[in-house]
Amino acid sequence: MLRTLNGWIRPLGTAVLVAAWAGLAGAATPAQMQAIVQAGMGGPEVLKLQTVPVPAPGPGQVLIRVYAAAINPVDWGMRRPREGAAPTIGVASTARIPGFDVAGVIEKVGSGVTSHRVGDTVFSMIGRIRVDGLNGGYAEYVVAPEQNTVAKPATLTFAQAAGLGTVGMTAARTLSAAKVGSGTRLFVNGISGGVGSTVAQMAKSRGAYVIGTASARHHGYLRSLGVDEIIDYRSVAFETVVRGVDAVIDTVNAEGATRAVKVLKRGGVLVSIAGNPPAADCTAAGIDCPGPGSMREMDGKGGSEGDYLREAAAVAASGKLTINVDATFSLARAGDAQEENRNGGTQGKIILIVNAAEAEKK
Repeated sequence: MLRTLNGWIRPLGTAVLVAAWAGLAGAATPAQMQAIVQAGMGGPEVLKLQTVPVPAPGPGQVLIRVYAAAINPVDWGMRRPREGAAPTIGVASTARIPGFDVAGVIEKVGSGVTSHRVGDTVFSMIGRIRVDGLNGGYAEYVVAPEQNTVAKPATLTFAQAAGLGTVGMTAARTLSAAKVGSGTRLFVNGISGGVGSTVAQMAKSRGAYVIGTASARHHGYLRSLGVDEIIDYRSVAFETVVRGVDAVIDTVNAEGATRAVKVLKRGGVLVSIAGNPPAADCTAAGIDCPGPGSMREMDGKGGSEGDYLREAAAVAASGKLTINVDATFSLARAGDAQEENRNGGTQGKIILIVNAAEAEKK
């Protein structure tokens, strides 16, 4: 075969050879894959490693061969029963593959895809796209929308890039909504986690002065990211020492966001991804508190998720943003990884290693 392919180069040209290789790569895609399937609501025991069909990309979609996938709170939140409700373990109608953030290599492209080719190294936030059959990040292959799939920054390993999707998009979006730029005094409540640490780095890349809360064990890590002031929330109430900031981004809860109203100057902006303060408190303080539904309007440019992902990727490619991988787990231990994330105190991201031979490569 190699001799034959070499023989094609002169009469048919390099473009045809590349297309031939792409066709071979697509033909080699297996019909089945290993994936974590969640059947019903309950504890980590509802997550089972199973063999399932490899999904096929539709128009405007790509199939990614996954090297690593990230754990996000929404993952375990979608398997925990509502307050007072009994678990429904084993309900087939709820079977799903968890996970929204991955990094790997393009395996196939659907019709109409123009921005990616087979073999491209990428990361993606797959979102809740419609795909026939099971589709999610905790798997060897996943279908993702073209617009939410971005070239992997060469500065990051696949494991790091897997953790960039949701936190990078969220950080870029909230920073825009909070109007953070050069000279902005920004306070971040909960700065050591995946979103908080990404917000801190992207804010510094914009020229902001960054203050944040974290337990003492994270202070060294946060200083290495360039955070200007760090408050140990276990020993001091942040609203007693922070005053007159231009913007607040809260990643903790509604109670923290309510307390953070007091640290803003009039005309400031408070953006929370974990629950909003009472609207009356914001009005009385003379500040803007855009809710999740209005952040797109607040940022002034109406950016898409893909726009924000590309912004985060550009900051990472410049060397001003990295993703700290706090812990890694094999795909089979996805339940343990979710519980680790649920317990809190994460310094960066928890990552599932799907392909151990490739995940740590850049």
